[in-house]
Amino acid sequence: MQTYPNHYRSIYQTLQKTFRTEGIRGLYAGSIPAVLANVGESSVAFLAYGRISIGMQYVTGSKSHNDLTLTHQAICGALSGCCASFVLTPTELVKCRLQTQYIRGKSIAGMPKTPFAMFSYIIRNEGPMQLMKGWTPTVLREGWGYFFFFGGYEATKKVLCSDPDELSLWKTAVSGGVGGTMCWGFAYPLDVIKSQVQVGTVSPVTAVKDLYKSAGVRGFFRGVTPCLLRAFPGCAALFVAVEYTKRSFDYVFF
Repeated sequence: MQTYPNHYRSIYQTLQKTFRTEGIRGLYAGSIPAVLANVGESSVAFLAYGRISIGMQYVTGSKSHNDLTLTHQAICGALSGCCASFVLTPTELVKCRLQTQYIRGKSIAGMPKTPFAMFSYIIRNEGPMQLMKGWTPTVLREGWGYFFFFGGYEATKKVLCSDPDELSLWKTAVSGGVGGTMCWGFAYPLDVIKSQVQVGTVSPVTAVKDLYKSAGVRGFFRGVTPCLLRAFPGCAALFVAVEYTKRSFDYVFF
């Protein structure tokens, strides 16, 4: 829906056409690089968030992460997203290519059908630097999105908890879900631009012009509904996993 809106006009039509032309496998096209992307992105982002927070505490004279203002915490989140973009761009490129190759008509002509084969194909035919194609919109999306990702999470924690260190399971899940929904709600237009760049040969500026010319402002929000539907539960589960894994490690190793 992001990259070929004339081909896929709704969620139902997307599911129907994908299943009819590619079968059940088509619904999971690009899932392996997507999983790798999420693992790499989350690992780098949360690691960077913790390290950058320590630096922010030093700069602001705060005694702990919870003593930072919400704005400072959100800025830490934005910087952590920029760090994650370096890991995310190559895997997102492979995912987008795999998910759209049937529409582009190249799968029949011998285009690779597995993540590793696509990765090798890009290096061999386009050069190693092409793995970073789409990095500019990706780093903008990650920086802007993670400002609200961690900012929304920390803000919701402050609302739900008098003591942020004593989060319950459901409060962690709600806080994470709110942060994830805010992240994708605000960063989605940049994700559309990123996808256009990675599956085509256009620059970010050209992608913006073409999108606005063909569909106006609405063009930057194509496919936002399924994205937001997955954002809340996905990010809720992510924050629960991260917070409780940290607590388990603290209990076992410290």
